[in-house]
Amino acid sequence: MAAERRAVTVGGKGYSLTSSSVFEVANGLARFDIESSALSRISSSSNSKSATTTKFALSIPDYLSPEETRASLLLLLNKLLLSTSPAAFQLQNILKEMSPGPDYTIDNVPNDDVVLLDYSMAAIDGISAILDHRSSALSAVADAVAALSCEALRADASCFNLIDSGDGSSAKDDVAVASDLKVFLNGSKLVNSSKNPVDPAVTKIPSAHGSFRESVRWLHSRSRVQLNSGSRASTSGTANAMSPVLLSLAGALWNLGDLSFSACQACCWRLKSVVN
Repeated sequence: MAAERRAVTVGGKGYSLTSSSVFEVANGLARFDIESSALSRISSSSNSKSATTTKFALSIPDYLSPEETRASLLLLLNKLLLSTSPAAFQLQNILKEMSPGPDYTIDNVPNDDVVLLDYSMAAIDGISAILDHRSSALSAVADAVAALSCEALRADASCFNLIDSGDGSSAKDDVAVASDLKVFLNGSKLVNSSKNPVDPAVTKIPSAHGSFRESVRWLHSRSRVQLNSGSRASTSGTANAMSPVLLSLAGALWNLGDLSFSACQACCWRLKSVVN
């Protein structure tokens, strides 16, 4: 019998969403449960809401993947619950669908809560959460693969002897990457075993991987705030907050990919020279 999926609680006081929990729900690895008191708070606060209600047309862009759609809906539901909006009752049913459709109509939405149903804002936060989870995992894997590349190239590991100046102005992530690489390569008989010139694919590892770590940490920090915010923030505010973070991540990923490709080429040339 398959193990029961983990439950992710949303909307309750004392509970907070993480990028990992959003990723799990979005990919069907976990189910979501609404904290019982959250629905009670919505019912009790209904009288204080605007007496005027409207129908809201919720449209899900077709360019989003199923994973991104479910992540966005989960965050939208969480914001509605934190803001005690009765629209949460209908949205939870949409999220429970195996394959959410492109268009829905949410009835009896208080006029005060229409601003909360901004799907574009939830989409930005949902995609950011997925990127946060995947990037954190990629960072660790990239470091391990880089260490294997160093061994394959019989590289000179002296470029990893970086020291933190201690004045708070040094590139701490670069130093941390170099330190981790030294741990990976500790005891290896393959590195420092040739007189080959130092390969740029090796010397650039601390800076490229360090920049990626820095961007991932920035994304993680910003995502934690966005995931659990029940405020009536505007789409432009969310976009302004996340744009520099995501641009930084994109640049760091580009550099990481470019360096990894260079390391792969160097390893292929190394293998070719050994075979010949």
